[in-house]
Order: sequence, then structure tokens, then C-alpha cells
Amino acid sequence: MSTAVESRVEPMDIRALHERMGRVYHQPVRVHSFTNKRFTVNFRVPLAQLRRIVPQPVELDEIRDTGYGVVGMCACDFWVSRLGWLPIPPVRNNDMLCRISARVRKGPKVYRGYYTLRSDSSSRLLGFLGSRFSHFRKRTSPFERIDDGAQYALRCHAADPLCRGELRALVASAGKQAPASTVFKDIQEATDFVFNLDGSCGYDYGRNMLSFQKIDYPLWDMYFCHEYEYKFPLMDYLAETFDLDMELDCVLFMRNTRQTWGSSWLYRNPAPGS
Repeated sequence: MSTAVESRVEPMDIRALHERMGRVYHQPVRVHSFTNKRFTVNFRVPLAQLRRIVPQPVELDEIRDTGYGVVGMCACDFWVSRLGWLPIPPVRNNDMLCRISARVRKGPKVYRGYYTLRSDSSSRLLGFLGSRFSHFRKRTSPFERIDDGAQYALRCHAADPLCRGELRALVASAGKQAPASTVFKDIQEATDFVFNLDGSCGYDYGRNMLSFQKIDYPLWDMYFCHEYEYKFPLMDYLAETFDLDMELDCVLFMRNTRQTWGSSWLYRNPAPGS
């Protein structure tokens, strides 16, 4: 990973970092989508270190009993075809999203969900709505995409230099065999941990409120990708500023899948014993 970009960014504390990444708010309607391709670059980090970049009300999810959690970057493109009950002409979107494997309590239940630190979208419509009505800390950014059947490349030109990024992968290198770098036993364990979740979650520092969003997932047909290149300044910044021993674990690949993001509302859990 390169540190050339984020080395020019002053260190921030955890709250300042999250607030710089974007806004957290309610999402009043369900969103229906169809994903063309998604590559997720997963880095494992010792849980005690990963705690440094996650708000205290959000719990961390552990890979088996390894002592590791996961922070990752998704590079993907998809269409959105429905907002709530309203069908719309399909909106094509490129997206990069920084996610952390987490658990969140809502009332008596604890849900597994990914916590989003930042999300960039190419669609002006989705970027506008997502920055105001979701917990994804979404911004609108220019993208370049190459998808010629042999290679998939996505580059995000975010205004914030921390949030720029690029990924290039060879589609033919995807397979079920686990790479030597991963701690997951096989593709099924990797899929279960990273993607077979209850939904997604967020946290707003100003209101001291959590958010949980149920997501209807498909039966995943997941693969490990074995040939790729990436550059994610935000990952470099997190590792350097918060002293994270971040190791590349694996790159997961999926395509041609439908999913539905549910509505979500900010909430507070009652104090213990109340």
C-alpha cells in the first residue's frame, strides 16, 4: 500500500475522522438494487487495535477465535431500480465503500452488520440522497470503470484525497481455492463472515445514536480473486495514524446479485438496568 497521499493529511482523533468522512442519518425507504460486479479487499487487524477506529457503542465481530477483525474496501457497480414503493428508471452507479465487520445491539437483540466508515458513489442522485438519508457517510465522486470481460478496474476521484482509490483485477483469476494469505478455512467461511450478515449499521457522534439497517441478501456465489492491484489511501492513513497492524487477508468477488437495503432509523439503547 502507498502512503504518498495520506502522509499530507494531519492526524485526526476518531470522532474527527468519522465526521470528516460524512453524515449519518435516517433512511426512510427501502432501496432495491442489482450488482454487476463487486470486489472486496479484506484486511485483518487485531481486535484491540481495530477498536481504535470504531465508536464504542458498536461492537466488533471476530473471525472465529483468531483475535482478528476485518476492515475492507468494496469496489463495485450496480443499478438501483426502486426507491421504496416507487419504481424508477435504473440508475447505474459505481461505488467504493470502506466497511468494518461489526455487531450492534438494538433492544434485546444483537445483529451482525458491517459498519461503514465512508462510501463514494458516481450517481449524483444516489450520492445526494445517500449523503442526507442513510448511515453510509456517502459522497458523490467522479469514477472511471473498465469492465471488458478480462479485467475489471474501478478508480474513484474523490475530492477528499483520503477517499480516492483504485482497484484492478483479472476476472479469470477468481476461483474457490483459498489464497495462502487468508485465515479463513475456505470460501464458505469467508462468505459467512464477510457477507452473510443481518445488515449494516452506523453511529452518529453528535446525537450519540446508533442505526441498524436490515439487508435482504441473496444466496452468494462467492469467489477468491487471486490477481489484483489496489491503492486505497484511507487504508494507509488508518494503519499509520492509529497504529494498526493491518494485513491483507483476501479479495472476494461476486457478480450478478440482487439485494434490498431496508429502511433505518437512528435510535438509542436504554442504559443497562433501566
